[in-house]
Amino acid sequence: MLKRVIARASLPKSLDVLPLFSFSKKGKGGIEKVAGDSQVKTLVSHPKCVSAHFCNPKDHSEALREDDDGGDVDKHDAVDVPFGFRDAPGNILLDLERRRLFAGIGEKPTVRDYRLAVTAAVREASKLKASALVMRSLPNVLYSVGDLFQPASALPAEDVAEKTVTYAVAAAYRYDRFLSKAKGGLPPPRRGRRNKAVAEGSHEQLNLIIDCGDKTSIASGNIIGHCINDARNLGNLREDEGIPQFYCEWIHQELAPLGIKVQNVLHGEQLEKAGLNLIYNVGKGSKHTPYLVVFEYVGDKRSNKATALVGKGVTFDCGGLNIKPFGSMETMHMDMMGAATVMATMKAIAELQLPVNVVAAVGLAENAIGPSSYHPSCILTSRKGLSVEVLNTDAEGRLVLADTLTYLQKDAKLVKKADTIIDIATLTGAIVVGLGSRRAGLFGNDIALVQQLMASGRSSGEEVWPMPIGDEHQRAIKGNIADLVNVPSVREGGSCTAAAFLSNFVEKDVKWAHLDIAGSGMGTDKPKGFQPAGAPGFGVELLVDYFRQHVMASSKGVSTGKDGSHGDAEESTQEEGANAEVSKENTKRSKTSAGGKKLTKNAEPKEGKGKEAKPNVKGTKGDRKVGEKGTEGKGKAASPAEKKRVKKAPAAKQGRRAVKGNPKGKKRSGN
Repeated sequence: MLKRVIARASLPKSLDVLPLFSFSKKGKGGIEKVAGDSQVKTLVSHPKCVSAHFCNPKDHSEALREDDDGGDVDKHDAVDVPFGFRDAPGNILLDLERRRLFAGIGEKPTVRDYRLAVTAAVREASKLKASALVMRSLPNVLYSVGDLFQPASALPAEDVAEKTVTYAVAAAYRYDRFLSKAKGGLPPPRRGRRNKAVAEGSHEQLNLIIDCGDKTSIASGNIIGHCINDARNLGNLREDEGIPQFYCEWIHQELAPLGIKVQNVLHGEQLEKAGLNLIYNVGKGSKHTPYLVVFEYVGDKRSNKATALVGKGVTFDCGGLNIKPFGSMETMHMDMMGAATVMATMKAIAELQLPVNVVAAVGLAENAIGPSSYHPSCILTSRKGLSVEVLNTDAEGRLVLADTLTYLQKDAKLVKKADTIIDIATLTGAIVVGLGSRRAGLFGNDIALVQQLMASGRSSGEEVWPMPIGDEHQRAIKGNIADLVNVPSVREGGSCTAAAFLSNFVEKDVKWAHLDIAGSGMGTDKPKGFQPAGAPGFGVELLVDYFRQHVMASSKGVSTGKDGSHGDAEESTQEEGANAEVSKENTKRSKTSAGGKKLTKNAEPKEGKGKEAKPNVKGTKGDRKVGEKGTEGKGKAASPAEKKRVKKAPAAKQGRRAVKGNPKGKKRSGN
């Protein structure tokens, strides 16, 4: 099925952001900027190259450096902003004479403000049919998104370059597979050149270049941006292409080569024989058999625990026999965005080579009408043994998730046992009514987990908002004829009762969070803000941030604050004042907290003092990977003397993340 889909029209490819300069050491820890790749120099000197400057109000009185050739800068050009131009995030000022544009970011730019500005700059460059966009004059600092629970705070300076790259890659995305390239319609597919065929779009010729940032930040930014676009590609497939079998094949083709092991695949009647009657009955009305796929990434062999990601993958939802009305069904090919987010997040984790253990499970089924469709009022027995009376066939997502959760906890053949589960699903329309399309609803049974996800939402810009599961919600889904009903008799608290239903399928000793992304995870056929037309790809950044900032920290014994942030407990008590707060924040969110040796292909991890365990990852040609190295603690804060020894250690011992593959920034397959 995968080959047939690609043969029809190649999936959109993600662009790489290329570095304008390379950086090397220059005595006593200094950094020297040297000339970059000759290909990039050629792009920058092209007459259709445009420079982008990201400015806030105070920049208007300052001179901005301008260098069309990409070399050293001696000249300063003052910025003359016409009356009426506002620095609100996303506003654009063009200076075509000097081949530059200015994007407003606001006075105190949050990650969302900055993403809107980068997106606006990339889209404007595409409209101008520029050959390249060089991103210069980046902000010195970005801020997390503040809310009632935690005010906005400064992110580490090294985050700016990575987020610039991520946002630019995501901004260049366009699902243009079926746009006519000529009046004659779609061209015939290029046989035998699946990986090289590139759909012609307005952004095809645009090259993205950044003039600052180290190789690690640029590489990791590209990886995260690519994986956001992968999630979008998966969600944008229509029901004739995005069937359960396709996504199963995608997992084998895209994830298995990265060292992710596919542990279990059940489909069709195998589900019924395994007692997975809920997911089986949801999918049996379709000609496309339902699937349940479990796959696992082991990045920390020393730990026996793992974090699990569970995704709802309803590939199309017509509502079943309780059919949806006109206006509610047209976007239901995106009802599998929970599964798409899980699959893309697993790819990002593997390509970044994070030292974490992650188990993933996706339940894939089409909720269709047919001779075998399940009916309202039918009573089904779940894998857990709880009986469920189906009062509404359009509340199918919770049935798929319930069996998937149980199978993952009780039956899956796993190397590591999950003690934390995060499920993500486009579950209820009620969450859209309550929260809108910007934030996801967050439910859970563990306050620390909820706070960590909220902190990652603030720092990634993919916000979540806490929602309750009360006694009244639990009572509402209790049945009189069966143990549970899949919908309550009243409509109030719809997202809360859905979460309450799922909580019955989580073991008592497991920490659990549920993300309802029905509003934030599904798009329309028109761009909105920094999101493109189609699937937004919400959740990939959020979950990657969670694993980098919280799961990796907990494995090293780093304390977690009340707000979900983390840092060295001893160091945080010693620092005082404003400067100390900035330093502590940098410690909290340092991306280089992961340790380990620089990996080569098929490298086996070595265990020992001060070294990080690494997975045996096999990469495909052209894929980027980022390894990390550093010192490893034993769950205790380092003493001041130990910190001095670490600081004086040579670079080879302290470690830097290794950048692999695709050094010239060639376009990467999104297949």
